[in-house]
Amino acid sequence: MKTGYLLLIFVFLLSCATPEVVVVKDPLDEKKNCNELENSVAQTQKFKRDALYEKENTGGNMARMILFWPAMATTFHNADKAIKAANDRTYHLLKIMRDKSCKNIDLVNSEIIKSSTQNITGQLSILREMYKSGDLTKEEFKKAKKKVLESE
Repeated sequence: MKTGYLLLIFVFLLSCATPEVVVVKDPLDEKKNCNELENSVAQTQKFKRDALYEKENTGGNMARMILFWPAMATTFHNADKAIKAANDRTYHLLKIMRDKSCKNIDLVNSEIIKSSTQNITGQLSILREMYKSGDLTKEEFKKAKKKVLESE
């Protein structure tokens, strides 16, 4: 009987999705060239998309909600941690790219913003947040804002 309960608890614990939480600051980041930094940003954005997917109305989440709702709450909490870490890592990498005067930083910024939100209000909100936090210079902010406004 005890074994059955332990097995049931083990199954429920395994039902919690655990999206990968990226390391925000890697000691080797400073040594990367612009192309490697760009690739790291792309990889980090993939982790973020995976975590966002875990929060969607998937069959797994519906099963967690019906069978064991704490597993669903844990899944959402894990996904939130992964999304925050991915955002922090992205900002960290963009700062290094700016410090190294990488050519494609404006393109990388605009792609991140475009993929992060679907509407113009959300895109402008993210830009303002990045500018206020110091992740974007005034010139980068103006360029990105102009691109967002022209794309609509």
